[in-house]
Amino acid sequence: MKNQLGNVKECKTLIKKGYVMINDQCVKDPHYLVCKEDKIRVQGKVIEAMPFVYYMINKPVGYICAAHDQKYPCLLELIDRDDCYCVGRLDKDTTGFVLLTNDKSLSKKLLLPQNHVEKTYEVQTKLPITENYVEAFQKGMMIDRTYQCLPAELEIKDDYHCLVTICEGRYHQIKKMFLSMSNEVVSLKRIAFAHIVLDEQLKYGQYRQLNEDEMKLLQNALA
Repeated sequence: MKNQLGNVKECKTLIKKGYVMINDQCVKDPHYLVCKEDKIRVQGKVIEAMPFVYYMINKPVGYICAAHDQKYPCLLELIDRDDCYCVGRLDKDTTGFVLLTNDKSLSKKLLLPQNHVEKTYEVQTKLPITENYVEAFQKGMMIDRTYQCLPAELEIKDDYHCLVTICEGRYHQIKKMFLSMSNEVVSLKRIAFAHIVLDEQLKYGQYRQLNEDEMKLLQNALA
């Protein structure tokens, strides 16, 4: 829309003033996610929908969340678009769900700490996980000597495996949280982001667009 009506700021002004109709309803939310089926009118003029894209990719081990790198293979090399980027980052050895999009505005909102977007990980540890981990994670633990983590949820699956849900994204946060318990993470896989669960049908390196229900979850995460 911005190429036809002006820059981002000008488009937001039109939206907030109520000049934009989508499917015959006035929409004043600049973050409304446009679908290709939507019928858009601005001050009575029909505008071609140019929706952003939102992909779920199952990140393989060894890849970094970048478009180009001289040392490591990059996650964005696995998709057939050159205008997307990663929403947040998983380190080289972490696998699982990464959201890819060309929607910079939504990406920034999803990464804002105050929005507390949840992320869930499967964790395997070197030493056994005991019940006192659950309480420690709930209270919020200290990492990097000075940073107090927000409360996190830990669900024990067996002695060496658990699920951890956090609502922030500090560098190597989960690994550091377990180090605070004198334990070490052996493997780490993100299985959910903003309540969207990784598609089990996706093999490592495969991706697909988010479906309608998943897009609603993405919107709800910022409501």
